[in-house]
Amino acid sequence: MSYVSYLAKPRRVKLAGKKLKALYDKIYDRDGGQCVVCGRPIEYGVKFHHEPCGIYRSDEIEKGCMLCDECHYKRHHTGEAATIRGLCEAYLHKLYGESGAKKE
Repeated sequence: MSYVSYLAKPRRVKLAGKKLKALYDKIYDRDGGQCVVCGRPIEYGVKFHHEPCGIYRSDEIEKGCMLCDECHYKRHHTGEAATIRGLCEAYLHKLYGESGAKKE
């Protein structure tokens, strides 16, 4: 790995408007309108979860999944965060291989 590529910023996609809504619709439909962790139904319009989140967050179908409010809370604020993250990653890896939930 060269010094320049090591310092390069991660590639991230930031969508807005119609493109973001189209992505949301694809994720919502793909996940059957339910939480990928517990299977609870999710009301249309509840924001999808980015995996990975934080500095690696990117608006791409292979990096988004539906989480209910409870599982989303657990993902960020409880001792179950690593478990929920692992379930989200496993789900996205199953669908998209190594590009699912990939940190870039």
